[in-house]
Amino acid sequence: MNMKTKVLLLGTLAIALAACNNDENTTIDTGDSRALFSASIGAQTRAFDTSWEGDDQIGITGTKTYTNVTYQTTNGDGNFTVATPGKEIYYQDDNTVNFTAYYPWNDLGAGVTEISADTWGQSDQKNFDFLHATATGSKAKPNVAFTFSHKMAKLVLTIKKGADVSLDEVKAAVLLLEGFKHEGTFNITDGTTATKDASTAGWEFANNSADPAYNAPFVVDTKNETVAYTLIFFPQTFASGLDFTAELTGIQTFSTTLDFTAANADAGDSEAKNEWVAGRQYNMSVTLHKTGITVTGCTISKWEEADGGNVDAE
Repeated sequence: MNMKTKVLLLGTLAIALAACNNDENTTIDTGDSRALFSASIGAQTRAFDTSWEGDDQIGITGTKTYTNVTYQTTNGDGNFTVATPGKEIYYQDDNTVNFTAYYPWNDLGAGVTEISADTWGQSDQKNFDFLHATATGSKAKPNVAFTFSHKMAKLVLTIKKGADVSLDEVKAAVLLLEGFKHEGTFNITDGTTATKDASTAGWEFANNSADPAYNAPFVVDTKNETVAYTLIFFPQTFASGLDFTAELTGIQTFSTTLDFTAANADAGDSEAKNEWVAGRQYNMSVTLHKTGITVTGCTISKWEEADGGNVDAE
């Protein structure tokens, strides 16, 4: 081997070694920079109330490139993939990306960030049980885990049979609630809600034959002879107690007022108000008697939950 050949080989070897050393300090893009999304809801695991359902959809926004992209959990297991193939979210560079997500996904126009809803239609609670979450991700850490929180308030009214009242009469009772604002908006960007001006008057949420869509979901407990109604509302503050009315067999009508101040105080609010707080579940028992109604307190439980006690309506 002559000297010229030796010089060429050494030069080639030096270039190869330099290339290897540079590779050790360079992030190699495999060509797949997709963001991967999973989601849970606080201490619980559901979009609408307690668990995700198959094909539940969320809207995800991240960077200026991606806005309100639809992702869905096909199997209801909390792992989300893009609803429309080809619309996947990709990391554009090596920077960390701040993502926001909300549920349920809505097909919003360009620049629209608010969803309007009317909570009178309790049979379709899934459409306004709004959730919101934020999380970060990057090419280096592509897995984005959202933890959603409820942005509405939930009221669980357990109706009990009292003196001279049968379970069948409890199940057939027409129940009314008024004094709250049933319309409002949800902001998908920051998860805030707002109510509109009109207050509800004489709204029937149980055994409403004229407007069945207003009827709230319920569970009958034959052992304890109760009927529990679940209602979801926009968070709001009240100037006075809410009027609650029960009509038994279309003959007797009894009324009382519902107040949530004590429940919020028990939940730790230093300046408790008569209000529905976002993310709280208010549990209240109402006993129907032939002579009136008894309301037994109010508690707050996991949604976050709040105990409102029992009420007797006389």
